Amino acid sequence: MATIKRRATIIDVARVAGVSRQTVTRALNGLPDVSPATRARVVDTARSLRYRPNRAAQGLVHGGGVTVGLVVEDLRNPYFPELASALSRIATDRGWSLVLCDIGAEEGRARLSLAALVHRVDALLLTGCRTDTVALLPPEALRGVGLGIPLVMLDGEESPHLDAVVRIDNRTGVYAALSHLRDIGRRRIGFIGSLLGSSLRNDLYRSFLTENGLEWSEQSQVVVEETHQGGIDGAEQLIAQYPEMDAVLVYNDVMAIGALKGFQHTKVEVPARIAVIGFDGLDIGSLVSPELTTLSIDKSEIARHAIELVSNILDGTATPDDGSREVGLSLILRGSA
Repeated sequence: MATIKRRATIIDVARVAGVSRQTVTRALNGLPDVSPATRARVVDTARSLRYRPNRAAQGLVHGGGVTVGLVVEDLRNPYFPELASALSRIATDRGWSLVLCDIGAEEGRARLSLAALVHRVDALLLTGCRTDTVALLPPEALRGVGLGIPLVMLDGEESPHLDAVVRIDNRTGVYAALSHLRDIGRRRIGFIGSLLGSSLRNDLYRSFLTENGLEWSEQSQVVVEETHQGGIDGAEQLIAQYPEMDAVLVYNDVMAIGALKGFQHTKVEVPARIAVIGFDGLDIGSLVSPELTTLSIDKSEIARHAIELVSNILDGTATPDDGSREVGLSLILRGSA
């Protein structure tokens, strides 16, 4: 295949593939009236020339820095700024830059934001605990549909369009937190889950209780909005329907901090009456009273894996083992449990 020393253009792709400029546009954007064979030839040519439509910055091939996009669901959740900060530091060490995209909850707006983003970056890091982020991407971003760009999921739903995933070892973490509660004498443990998030942590909570002969019922758990107010509501609801509860595991730290306030509203002392453990290891957990015991996710480790995976994919050195990386959780003991 011919090579282009300068930055490749759509005209270069058309010439090397032996098609018109219009056909290149249609093929890379997943539009109709292009045969499968022609579409495959155009996509292969674009990849070999490392052509990227309307890229705002010079890519890896042209001696400039790589631009990586980070897609988050709600920047108001402190977890995402902490993750973005870790990614930015590690990307900067390589001379790369990071572009942040907060897609929010409205699907139409999210699709527009992502459609604009994919033309500005060399790779995408996705999060999607509440949203099927991959399904919101435009066709030209997806491998096997359009030109495709490297897609790495950070603790979200898996998809055949992804190049790699960085998983959180939820099982080991949840079991460590619940084992700690059991070991300090707590036997009636509740759970405050997310209305929109994955049910995995809820399922692990129920499995641990069942395996360890601890009490579980429909009354020992609630699902609420994944917000501070949701945590307040969840604590008040749970203490009303499960008054004998002596500990609670909460879906994330933001909700757990809300739960502390909810228990305060109901005159329930933490940890004397109820022990509370959150999830994420956010810095703000040390700023409340009592300080929040939490399962901490090492955001720097997630960032290191993510940037390494993108680098390996871009330079063609990715191995089968690079399809999946896993990050563990650490139980940080503070005043709430």
